Amino acid sequence: MADMQPISYSAGAHTAELVQQPRQAESEHSRRFRMSAASGQRLPHRCPTAGMFPMRELQKMGPAKLREYESMPGHTPRPPDRPEHPLRWDEECLRFTSQTKRNFFFGIIRAAGMVGLGMVIFAGIGLSILFALMSAGGSQIGYSHFLALGKTTSILSLFFLALWGGASLIYRLFPNFAAGYQPGPMWELNRRTGMVTVYANPAKRSTAWRVAHQLPFHEFDCYLQSTPSHQGLPQFNLSLAHYRHEAYVTLVGVFGASSTHEEQRAAWDMVQRYMDTSQPLPDTPLWEEFRPLDPTTLAHDQQTGRPPRYWRDMDEETFQQKVHEHQDRLNAFYRG
Repeated sequence: MADMQPISYSAGAHTAELVQQPRQAESEHSRRFRMSAASGQRLPHRCPTAGMFPMRELQKMGPAKLREYESMPGHTPRPPDRPEHPLRWDEECLRFTSQTKRNFFFGIIRAAGMVGLGMVIFAGIGLSILFALMSAGGSQIGYSHFLALGKTTSILSLFFLALWGGASLIYRLFPNFAAGYQPGPMWELNRRTGMVTVYANPAKRSTAWRVAHQLPFHEFDCYLQSTPSHQGLPQFNLSLAHYRHEAYVTLVGVFGASSTHEEQRAAWDMVQRYMDTSQPLPDTPLWEEFRPLDPTTLAHDQQTGRPPRYWRDMDEETFQQKVHEHQDRLNAFYRG
């Protein structure tokens, strides 16, 4: 049975007051680094940290989903493989890695097949109705036109069905080959130690888990970056860059890109609150089961009387009300 005792913070664990310390050394950033990882608007460090979090933290995991995961056989907040798993989101650390290239490749094929099949069927039905109306109106639309349409639709449908079905079959028969994540993590934010770890090359087993940089969290700055979407609209994302060394963490894999900068600002505030051991964990559905495993959070919840299953036992109507209230809170906090 897994140990369910709260973690113990190390001597170097982060608190918000550390960001107020003066920085001694000058930046060693190259121009290329400043134009990429350390570009954009530098967001402020907060002291004290704010208990904010982005909307996606509510939208991606509601109470029903939490209860479903909790009821799975063998579910525990501390699974046996947790220490060496390249993906983590718990009371000790945030650890991230990306999908393998094969997973991305087969995922694109399956998505293309599914979307393509739907478009072909929709177009085929639409053109059939159009041909029927034109034929009834006296146009020169005959059996040969319907036959050609049916043949073209069938060929295209079979092609896209083969893409969709073939990729899905590979996922089903060879899951270890087609799906999964890189063998090692890309980065880690550790609440227990206060350190940010950037790994060298997580894609290869021989170099997975090899540390490239390990530096204190308070020495990193967060940059709000903007890139245009396919429609030319701005898409915002976050980058953490060390103030001196060329060490950085891209947070887009965890928080995604958004069309509003408020969502990213809330994500940065949530990261700051997560790393601040003088404050409880962010009060989001995903972190609820880990709250008793963090000493500061456990003490806070005991003092305030917070129900241990506040999110998990919430009904859907109340949850949707909380979603709307949180959106109003974000708007008031970041837009004034």
